Amino acid sequence: MGAPTLFHFRVAHYSEKVRWGLDFKGIPHRRRALPPGFHLPHALLLTGKRTLPILQLGRRAIRDSTAILAELERLYPEPALYPVDPVLRGRALAIEDYYDEEVAPALRRLFWSTYLPDSQACARMTTDGFGPATRLAWRALWPVMRPLFRSNMQIQPEPLRLAREALGGYFDRLESDTAGDGFHVGGRFSVADLTAAAVLTALIRPFQFSYPLPEPWPPALVELRESLAERPGFQWVQGIYRDFRGNSSEVAAHPV
Repeated sequence: MGAPTLFHFRVAHYSEKVRWGLDFKGIPHRRRALPPGFHLPHALLLTGKRTLPILQLGRRAIRDSTAILAELERLYPEPALYPVDPVLRGRALAIEDYYDEEVAPALRRLFWSTYLPDSQACARMTTDGFGPATRLAWRALWPVMRPLFRSNMQIQPEPLRLAREALGGYFDRLESDTAGDGFHVGGRFSVADLTAAAVLTALIRPFQFSYPLPEPWPPALVELRESLAERPGFQWVQGIYRDFRGNSSEVAAHPV
């Protein structure tokens, strides 16, 4: 079958979730990073859908980070990300779903809202690592893409207000769930911890994140990150990354 190929966004937390799963299990794989917006032809060709990440396994293309991790767990059961006990596994998967479906869209909305007003910062972030020609093309198309990004991620005043109001509650729950032994489920690292930490990198960006954001960050993103820095949940994400992120198992850089 050969090494799997991951089609991904460098900056996105769903892509980071899958990268972490591949690296945690030590699965040799290739990566093909695509700039947001410019990814559409590849995504539609592979799956008929518009979203990344997509993992190509031989002739199969699997989309959605949860489906990808489930298939990786089936094919490469060790080291395990799913608890063996059915009750604990159900809880871990419920936590994964909570961070994917409720927390991630809100944090993505907050993250992108700090970039969209500044076309130069946005182009620098989305095309980092792709070269000047890609950046020029991206900036030329930005007037067309900006309203699409706003609509797709619901970056409007009311959804943004709700996302900001919910942020403290997300950290309250994280801190409550991990207060005992530092893990969400069963006293050990699982898909629940991986997903929570990967999703929260939208704002926290630990040192071990696969692709650092280019400098300088938008002031609003710096302010948002600093507002969370004293929270135990912020420290938890950094600790989980330090202890469990590990090394990349990418076998070769794929041309972008």
